[in-house]
Amino acid sequence: MSQNRTPVLLEELTAEWLQKVLSPHLDGESIAGFSKEIIGVGEGFMGQLARLTLTYNQNQSTAPKTIIAKFAAVREDTRDMAADRNLYKREIGFYRDIGEKSGVPIPKCYYADYFEENNQFVLLIEDLAPGEPSNQIEGTDRETSKKVIESFASLHAKWWNSKNLESLDWAKWQITEMPKEKSIAMFEKGYKEIELTGKFDKYPELKRLMKLLPPLLKFDPAPPFPFSLTHGDLRSDNVIRPSQDGGRFAVIDWQISGIGDPVSDIAYWMILSLSIEERRATEETLLKLYHQKLIENGVKGYSYKKFLNAYKTNIAVIQLMFSMPIDQIDQSSDRAKELFHQFYSRIDAALVDWEMEKLLKTLPFVYPFIKIILIVRKALGI
Repeated sequence: MSQNRTPVLLEELTAEWLQKVLSPHLDGESIAGFSKEIIGVGEGFMGQLARLTLTYNQNQSTAPKTIIAKFAAVREDTRDMAADRNLYKREIGFYRDIGEKSGVPIPKCYYADYFEENNQFVLLIEDLAPGEPSNQIEGTDRETSKKVIESFASLHAKWWNSKNLESLDWAKWQITEMPKEKSIAMFEKGYKEIELTGKFDKYPELKRLMKLLPPLLKFDPAPPFPFSLTHGDLRSDNVIRPSQDGGRFAVIDWQISGIGDPVSDIAYWMILSLSIEERRATEETLLKLYHQKLIENGVKGYSYKKFLNAYKTNIAVIQLMFSMPIDQIDQSSDRAKELFHQFYSRIDAALVDWEMEKLLKTLPFVYPFIKIILIVRKALGI
């Protein structure tokens, strides 16, 4: 590969190209060589991650010793799924247009480029080791969870109903990326798969309530209001915390970022990243903390009752999302299999705890009125 051509595969990386794009961050150093190690197996479902260890000719500077390189997924069907939802364009857009202005700590971005013609990208970011994610399978610790809730209250308040956010072409509301007909077809495929394979037999509430979801797919959703910048995949694997050896708090993997209902991030975190027992023990306290911090950060006219109603609705959205087929996501590793078991178990428990059957039965009848109210409120900015 020519040293001037941007690599879109890990094997295409060269020391010459790295020197060219990293030079502003190398404190005058020149790269002598590098080694690479695949990381994130069973975690980075939508892309390929590698840690690059850099060696320098002088090796006496503050230049980074390691960096993280991220590329499009190896599997073609996974890349196709990413293209359907504009995932790669979103992450590159986030780092280019928002980045450290987001309102939460993120890794430093050294280089980001996206190629729309073939849906490939390359992203070079700070290696946050020895920081580490909490164990998603076991569930996040209480201190990290509190930090996430406070941090995202700050982020959401900063971008609350922001006109600047609406001007970004990559930040369109995620739900509108896929045509309604395709969503319905995907759900029907998933429903048949669950019936034939018994995939949800271990999760009785998730299986029982699936029959109430199809009417929800028939509506064209109203744009979210209030809206904010959302992460879209806020869970333990994407939150780095300090370890015993050091590191810092930071949020990674912004492939689903953009305009959204801010409460979607909070529901995603609470339902998927905490063990069932930990969520039940801390849910009320953390939800009140989030709402309190929103108000302290300047959000007005958003009552705790409105927030709780949005939280409950977003549990239904999570249920619907995980009822779709996910063949394009590599679940071959033992870690990935256990991770999805925990996801399904935690969703199942939340459906019971929040008595979601009542909401799912009434939502198809009340949603047309909710949609009108949302459209009017957004038009009036109230």
